[in-house]
Amino acid sequence: MASWYWLRGKETNGPCSMANIQELVRGGTITPSTLVWQEGTPDWVPALTLQGLFPPGTQASPTASPPFHSSSDSQDLPNVVGETKRVFTDLTEIDFRKEVFPLDNALFNALITDFVFWSVTVLSVVPLLIVTLTQSDYQLIAFALFFAILWGVIFKYFIVRSATGWPILIGSLFATGIAGIYILLSIYEHVLPDFYLGLVQSENAGSQLLGFVFQVGLCEELCKAAPVIGYLIWKRKDADPMTAVLVGLFSGLGFAAFENIDYGERSVLLSFALTEEYGADGLEFGVQSAMVVAMVRSLSLVFCHAVWSGIFAYFLAVANWTGRRRGALAIVGLAVAAILHGVYDWLQGIQPTFAALIVVISCMLFYAYMSNLRKLLDGSTEATA
Repeated sequence: MASWYWLRGKETNGPCSMANIQELVRGGTITPSTLVWQEGTPDWVPALTLQGLFPPGTQASPTASPPFHSSSDSQDLPNVVGETKRVFTDLTEIDFRKEVFPLDNALFNALITDFVFWSVTVLSVVPLLIVTLTQSDYQLIAFALFFAILWGVIFKYFIVRSATGWPILIGSLFATGIAGIYILLSIYEHVLPDFYLGLVQSENAGSQLLGFVFQVGLCEELCKAAPVIGYLIWKRKDADPMTAVLVGLFSGLGFAAFENIDYGERSVLLSFALTEEYGADGLEFGVQSAMVVAMVRSLSLVFCHAVWSGIFAYFLAVANWTGRRRGALAIVGLAVAAILHGVYDWLQGIQPTFAALIVVISCMLFYAYMSNLRKLLDGSTEATA
């Protein structure tokens, strides 16, 4: 049986049965003028209209407005029509040129020189343009270069804050990313002995650490330093130390970008192998791992490689600028960069949290070196003046 509801003031009470209604009438809670409603009926009605609730001849006082009206009640129709007309009138009064499309020459001129606007636009639009490339190989290369150049902009304008031109920096990026990596791989294959290359795969943790520092860290940091050394030989005493550091940073960005392409291919092959061995579970794990590798290497490891090569470049730049202790400073710079690089790789396979701490230390050191370099250059300027 459908439930009943009754109204007290603006508060709706219920649901309840007819027996409850009758009890409320006897208690005086529901009076003849109280509005009641039964589920399935269109309107609220005074309780007096229900048969058997009140003695014959009972009069009801004026009733309050019900909480809603039936669909047949047309008294709200004029209000609906009036509100509709008002909305259309408001629409005709809106200046769409100013409200919806407020672009003018003044705004365009402001946007052209707005660094934040272009940074956000490039960051959001370029990846969408990259995926329009038809071949996945081209997409991977484009994404690798995009993140490398993105970090390059951050280093150039916000960390080093140098007016160095872009050609030498982009040249450094591609020189290391293409020629440098090729030469390094050739040295691995034809020059270095197998026992030396196999240290990183040793089951002994100490041997692994030596391998990561003296093979991976040492060889890769020497490879990334080649453009810096070339710049310093070319310019000699006229070499700008800040430019030398930036060349090192972009060399590291190029190395990481093209190395990431190789790691992406390895992740795909790993997913395929896991799928063959474990089926759908292996495929799911392999794809998820590949996604993580791609994100970490694109966002963080590009930065790490740049910082380590920037540290080595700092020591080379200071040695060239001051003309003192050149050999010693070069050895120290290579050692610091190779140790940070090697220890990070070693810890990454043991405890990634500790590896992240190495990145923090690397970043702090790089900032300290840049502060020292600015002081050195400021002092030389004052001395010259």
